[in-house]
Amino acid sequence: MATLKEKATAFLMSRIGKTAHVNSITAITNTVLELSLHLPDSLNWRSCQHLKCETGKQTYRDYTLANWDETTHTATLLIHTAHEGAGSNWVRQLKPGQAFSYAGPGGGIHQPTAADNLVCIGDASAIGHFISLYKRRHQQQQFHTLVISQVLPSTILGMPVQTIIQDDYPAQLNGWLKELSLQETTFYVAGNIPLVVKTRKILKELGWKQIKSAGFWE
Repeated sequence: MATLKEKATAFLMSRIGKTAHVNSITAITNTVLELSLHLPDSLNWRSCQHLKCETGKQTYRDYTLANWDETTHTATLLIHTAHEGAGSNWVRQLKPGQAFSYAGPGGGIHQPTAADNLVCIGDASAIGHFISLYKRRHQQQQFHTLVISQVLPSTILGMPVQTIIQDDYPAQLNGWLKELSLQETTFYVAGNIPLVVKTRKILKELGWKQIKSAGFWE
């Protein structure tokens, strides 16, 4: 039975929802999919905005706009499918040409600061979030991404990626940060909520203060 929140969301979607069409689905890894969509309207795109996608009857999931091409009205989403759920099951069965309802974009509270270095840390569910920051950064800013995941490509949509596994994560994170020799830095931490909390704690203990976080799932 649908909850009151789900019913309210369904009503809102019936009023403001639009239709996206799938251009293509590309497997970056066996659990990270790049979803290319054609949207009907122009977007005033900002970093870390999301689309609310209808993944089933009265079921919705938010996915960050990793990239937006105004000329072709093409939106790119990066979706992590390692966990069973309405979103993962939905995206795995999508086909080119298929249509679905969406609303947005919304959100966008995280934006690139003017710091010399922008550092992103999170799990694979945050890759789209980080790419949107990378695409909107100033070209002279240094950008570093650390993903706690299975092995990923060294670049995704042009963004450089360093991968570490969960085992002994704090020590690996500390070593990676020392190698970077950072000065003025803003950190962006996103993904699994316990991981976000743990990472914020580590960064604060190391003396860093400019930390922006976003928890997506538990």
